[in-house]
Amino acid sequence: MRTLLLIENPHSGGGKHWEAEPFLEKAAEQGFEVRHEKPENPEESIRLIEETKADAVAVAGGDGTLNPLISTLIGRKLPLLVLPAGTANDFARSLCMPEKPEELAGLLTGGEIAAIDVGYANGKPFLNAASIGMTNTISRLQTEERKGKLGVLSYAVSAFEAGRTADPFIARFEGGKARKDIRCIQLLVGNGRYYGGGMTVHADATLTDGLLHLYAAVPRSLFGMAALLPFLRFGQTELAPEVFCDEGKEISITTSPPRHVFADGEELTETPVRFRVKRGALQAIVPRKETT
Repeated sequence: MRTLLLIENPHSGGGKHWEAEPFLEKAAEQGFEVRHEKPENPEESIRLIEETKADAVAVAGGDGTLNPLISTLIGRKLPLLVLPAGTANDFARSLCMPEKPEELAGLLTGGEIAAIDVGYANGKPFLNAASIGMTNTISRLQTEERKGKLGVLSYAVSAFEAGRTADPFIARFEGGKARKDIRCIQLLVGNGRYYGGGMTVHADATLTDGLLHLYAAVPRSLFGMAALLPFLRFGQTELAPEVFCDEGKEISITTSPPRHVFADGEELTETPVRFRVKRGALQAIVPRKETT
């Protein structure tokens, strides 16, 4: 019998209940023996992964639940099945994961294993995107209480509040295709396709392209920020006025003054920061690509 370790974060999605039973029933029908755990902290989750003898690991939670587990999953070379149970679920969205528990369980036999890129900021891994500036304020405003009450709408509310108080800074970029100094209010380095509850890093970005995608936005009024949102939503930043875009396997950023760097909803490091991408570092169970 094949085995699966299921780690469920009981606090993800503002503490809303994730339906485990349909997943467990479907997995059992397919011949899987599932060990279902609900650890209270990332350290306990890491210990479970380090000690497991299972064939794969399923994680029910959001991007913040996944981030601390990346290095251990890579080290153990265990396939990851992402069960979107958080608020934004951007990594699951980038992987085109279904939402219904029984459909997710069906991927155990009907899906395929893909080699997924992982981004690193000063050696610390991230899945979706790392940000400096306004989105850091958004992350701080995204309390569990707010996410629990407003769900994905909480990101829009927090973004409006952050836009009123964000301070500009000078950023120097090296690597990618250009070297440039910019006075900006927000910059982002993306590994995956989505971030911030469904915003698009870049129209061409994928989790398998081996590239980091960067944009930096100059300071502007609230009206100007509102006008920028459609470009950010659909990853068309290269068409937006006064936005610097770049891409590369490595990008280094220095800011004045120094700034915190957030990724996957958590604070990772601070500037100066060196970003790099490790291609195909993480194994993930994903929907099988349709062939024509």
